[in-house]
Amino acid sequence: MPFIESRGRRIYYERHGQGPAVLFCHGAGSNAATWWQQLPAFGARHSCITMDIRCFGRSAAPLDEFSLENFVADVVAILDREEVQRVTHIGQSLGGFIGLKLALTHPERVAAFAACDSSLALEHPVLLDSIAKRQITHQAVSIEQRSLGRWFLENCPEKALLYAQINHFNPSAYAIPAEEWGGALAALLQPARLIPMGALRDVACPTLLLVGSEDPIVPVSVMEEVQTLVRGSELVVVQDAGHSAYFEKPREFNSIVLDFIARRAQY
Repeated sequence: MPFIESRGRRIYYERHGQGPAVLFCHGAGSNAATWWQQLPAFGARHSCITMDIRCFGRSAAPLDEFSLENFVADVVAILDREEVQRVTHIGQSLGGFIGLKLALTHPERVAAFAACDSSLALEHPVLLDSIAKRQITHQAVSIEQRSLGRWFLENCPEKALLYAQINHFNPSAYAIPAEEWGGALAALLQPARLIPMGALRDVACPTLLLVGSEDPIVPVSVMEEVQTLVRGSELVVVQDAGHSAYFEKPREFNSIVLDFIARRAQY
């Protein structure tokens, strides 16, 4: 299982399949294992790269290194090691933060970008209010209740349990005090670190905005606003899905994103 040395840390990643490269970046409640429903579908056409973002899973690092700049540097280090010049970035939640930052700072490396249930670290009052309220209430409920849609919880209880178990592989679930972890997440969204809405006009790669109709963090209305600012972007709403449409509705998610890559990615 490969690791890459990046900014003094060992960052874990895997590569599966053959073809144009696709990089999957997970959210703040997960790690590389969460993409198990995507790899068989995407691996038939693509070389699929998954990674444990710094401070998650097997990519151990102190919380003072929890920053978009480090995350993007780690992605670039993996692409360089694997000699991938251009990649489609698929980012869920926190992974979407990384994808947008990568598209803005390294546009030559991004063939396409799929932002999935992600607030994108944008300086938007509705998104920031939603995240702030979640941070206040999140310790009172389970990860499933705060992230997954009602349809999924009622119809796929065994997969909801697996979703939680994958999250429990992260140090934040067993080794890092909740207040420290919450502080690291909050620091990522300090005003000086946020991406201005106007920067969306500088996104040059084909972009897909995908959001669950029941996402408690990323309102569809805000993604509609984002779509007007990202030139040529597409917006798809996955019905009856919460904040993790890729996990809750994998067949629909896979079909939508694979079609987008086939039509729009610029390798």
